[in-house]
Amino acid sequence: MEIQSDIRKLIRPSWLTSVPANLGQASHGKLKADQWRALGTIFLPVSLLRLWSNVKSDDNVLSGTNSRSIRCLKILEITLHLVSAVTVATSRTTSSTHAAAYFQHMLAYLEGLKELFPDYKFTANHHFALHLYEFIKFFGPVHSWWTFPFERVIGMLQRISTNYKLGKYLWFIVR
Repeated sequence: MEIQSDIRKLIRPSWLTSVPANLGQASHGKLKADQWRALGTIFLPVSLLRLWSNVKSDDNVLSGTNSRSIRCLKILEITLHLVSAVTVATSRTTSSTHAAAYFQHMLAYLEGLKELFPDYKFTANHHFALHLYEFIKFFGPVHSWWTFPFERVIGMLQRISTNYKLGKYLWFIVR
């Protein structure tokens, strides 16, 4: 509810991809890749900062704070590491310094994830994410070689009406 309210209230530039204000309800449909990026790097961090950043990290203050608030603050911290890594990785310019910053943020995120959720099973994507900094160094900005254009084509193909009769009209392509 709070995040939906923040999405509606957030003043944003016109060029920024919009996110459905009814996020979390079935009626909003599926998010596109760019909507996921905007949600993860802008809308969600703004809401989490507003909701969870009121806990001070000073040890004296933490001693009187409940454990749920401390856990939320730690989750916020690792979330911001992930947001920072994604922001650096999707920048339109890059350098060795950018690549190193990406790696440090991603490593801090994964280490924090393991600390907060010790039973969590990492996937191959988590491992591959640590290698992305090498690709940033060798191939330049991720924006120039990411897969959003391919996802757009896949979306267009999914919208083509086939009446669920695959192959019936392929004869004219094969000829």
